[in-house]
Amino acid sequence: MNNQVSSNVVSRPADSSDTIAMMLEILFGFFGILGMGWLYAGNIPMAAILFVGFLIVVFIEMAIATATLGIAACLIVPFNLAVAIISGLRARDHVRNTGAHGSVTYVILGIVVGVVVICGGLMLFFGGLAALGNISPQ
Repeated sequence: MNNQVSSNVVSRPADSSDTIAMMLEILFGFFGILGMGWLYAGNIPMAAILFVGFLIVVFIEMAIATATLGIAACLIVPFNLAVAIISGLRARDHVRNTGAHGSVTYVILGIVVGVVVICGGLMLFFGGLAALGNISPQ
């Protein structure tokens, strides 16, 4: 009896970078910060595009939710969750297909830059509103 095992299957060393990228993307995406999983995977251009694009979408959604007295939130929340999950699955596939390894340093830098951008945007937004409130008609 021949007990030889065929080794035609190419095995990849055990690495959890793909799962971590997916979970980071879904977790941060749920809170409105998309792109962290891609940043972890080292795809900085895609992370920047997703971060800025989704941030714009979230601000538009906030305006719509405010205008509809929160009724639109019934659609906005599931939409944002679906977008985060789809982006997370795509980040996982990117890591699997390219063999990229994650870097926590990129994520930490991304969080710092993200906080600065979000706070700066909010300051500009509310500063603009305050300036509009101080203009008196003649």
